[in-house]
Formats: sequence, C-alpha cells, structure tokens
Amino acid sequence: MAVHTVKFTGDSSFSGTHTSGSKIYVRSDNAADDDNLVLYGRKSSDSTAHYQQLVVNTNEGKIEQLGGTAWSHLYLAKWDTTLLGTASVFSNDGTAATGKATIITNPSNGETIEIGLTGFTTVFTFKTTVSGNGDVKIGSSTAATADNLASAINDSQTGTSNPTDGTDWNSTGAHAYLTATSSSSSVTLTDRINCARQLAWVLDPYDDGDFHICNIRGGIDGTKIIDLAAGNKSASTTTASGVDLDSEDLSTTNVSGLLSGASDSVATRGRFVVDIYCQDPTATVTPVIQLSNDNINWRNATTTITDLNTDQEQRITGDDLMSEYVRINFTTWSATAAKALNIKIITQS
Repeated sequence: MAVHTVKFTGDSSFSGTHTSGSKIYVRSDNAADDDNLVLYGRKSSDSTAHYQQLVVNTNEGKIEQLGGTAWSHLYLAKWDTTLLGTASVFSNDGTAATGKATIITNPSNGETIEIGLTGFTTVFTFKTTVSGNGDVKIGSSTAATADNLASAINDSQTGTSNPTDGTDWNSTGAHAYLTATSSSSSVTLTDRINCARQLAWVLDPYDDGDFHICNIRGGIDGTKIIDLAAGNKSASTTTASGVDLDSEDLSTTNVSGLLSGASDSVATRGRFVVDIYCQDPTATVTPVIQLSNDNINWRNATTTITDLNTDQEQRITGDDLMSEYVRINFTTWSATAAKALNIKIITQS
C-alpha cells in the first residue's frame, strides 16, 4: 500500500529563498502579462496559511506589483494564464530609489511637473487657484509650494505649512509609485517598492529654470525568488512541494482561499481510495475526483465527494476508482479563512 499527499506544485521550482518578514513583489518583461496572480504561503504575523491575489491592470505587466502581506514562507505563485514573457518574483528587501525636486523660483500659473514611470506618469499643474484634479497651489513662498506639491503626491497633508486638501492641492488619490516629503523648498521622492524599476523614472518640470532636479535613482532589487520563463504559469518551493494538503492531526493550517483548480496528478496504477480529514472550511469547497490513463486527458469519476463544508471526514471508495492516474479538482473554493486539510490518495502498491 502507498499513501500519496494531494498537493499543488508549480511548473518550476524557486531558485531563491524568500526573506522572512518581507512583502513580495512581481513583474514581467512583457507588458501583456497583465493577468492576476495569487501567492500562497504563511503570514509573518501569526504563521497561519494565507493567500493574496495581486491585480495587474491592462498592459501593466512590466510594472512591479507589491502585495500588502509580510510573509514568513512562500510556497506557490500561480498566474491566471500562461506567461508571455519572463516573470520575476522578489522579496521586498532591496533598496528604494529616491530623487528630489527643489523649487528655486515659484512656477507660473499653468506650469506643470510630470512624475512617474515612463508611460505611466502623473502631471501636476501649478495654479493660483486650485480647481481640477492634479492642481497644486502656488504658495506664498517656494517652501509652501513644495509642501503643496508633496501633499498632492501623497494626497495627504505634508509639510510644515499644513496645506489644506481642496485649497492647496487637489488629488483623487496618492501617487501609485512614489511617496513624498517636503523640507526647505525641496520635495524628496521615494519609491513605494524597494526595487530597481524595469521602466525608467520620469521627473520632468515644464520650466527647468524653476527647479533643481536630482533624478530618481538608486533602486536595488530584493532577493530574487524565481525568474519564471514564458510558457509557464506557476512556481513552487520545489517541484515536489508547494501547497501540500498533509496536516495529519489538523494542528497546522496549510491552505486558505482561491485554491480552485486541479491538484498534481498521482500515479495510481490501479485501484485507489481517497481519504479526507479536514477542518470545517465554513464555506463551499467542492472537490471532484478526476481520472486519466495517459495523464493528459481527464474525466470526472462517477463516485463523488461531498462538499467539505458539509462533511469533513470522508473515505471515498467506488468500483470506478481504478485508473493509471488520479487528481483532485476543486471546482469551487469559496473558503477564505486559514484551515487545515489532510487529503490522501491510497493505492494498492
């Protein structure tokens, strides 16, 4: 008799080790890699199983995407679709780029400054009276104007002159890529991610004579976890271990949300049973047994598994559970809380 753990592994294995306690960011070298991806691992805060979906906007595959979770371990990174370019995953333990714009002379009404990444910039317009989005009031001094500009970048009061939203600046949200501080007529810009950006930085005033510009630079990438080549869509700790449903005593959570789809296949070479023991997911989790004799073409078994939200301890047997290969396909995974699952395929040999 042989016992096989149901698991989810990637197309490739990680080449580096995530730095515990860091957040994670990803990017592709192809702008069209703009589908979402999901990270699975353990949170640093309480070591429970966790997942996080990173949403990539249309044609923004080349822009680094930072998740909000600090991870102790990363087990699996899974894209929604096959990659068109090479995607890289990093720990956010590098160095953030910085730059500075010092206002020498207050800009004239209607002058602008463009800030951001090439192709993805925000234009701020200096005005005597603020009215539209991106407007920055020309202050009574260059220091006040710098405070107003920094406040517009952060969409939050910044600087000792205590600017007022709607009067001294008008923004619909904080800048996507940078934060700002203000001091003595200078606005210091810092990347929100500790990385070397793939796209070039833009810091471009309309009138160079009004500003002294120190270009945004100095970013260094964090620890690289993997470069995943085009044609793939997932990567895991190793090719033999990723999200492993092997919590025998249910004392350790190993899965949370968004784990729908098919598990790795198991070579059964004949009859088998499916053994399930898990915590109550408190939401619909629907596994389906799938059979194959070539590990390519799959069909659903006649024998079914009861929704895990209804029954957390099942041993599935059936006359039709006989094939060369088997896998478990989770057609619905509505659970989001961290849970412990133990699902095994038991074969005769």
